[in-house]
Amino acid sequence: MCAAENPPEVLLKLEQVEAQSGMKKSYIYREMGRGTFPKAHKIGGSSRWLQSEIQHWITVQAPGPERARRMTYKPSLARS
Repeated sequence: MCAAENPPEVLLKLEQVEAQSGMKKSYIYREMGRGTFPKAHKIGGSSRWLQSEIQHWITVQAPGPERARRMTYKPSLARS
């Protein structure tokens, strides 16, 4: 196998995970505890996330057409 077939995994710092996911530290750690966000890997005393896992999480979170339809804002019909 050559290096082009298996590019090296990129490790992200918390700040990079926040920037890519749009989530803050408190949410990230809460959801990690619930098992709904990728776990951090301890390297020395630092936490790092695999970029591929973060990108997969983002892809899974993206609303599909059905979910997007339900989330669309609909003004109240009660107003005159």
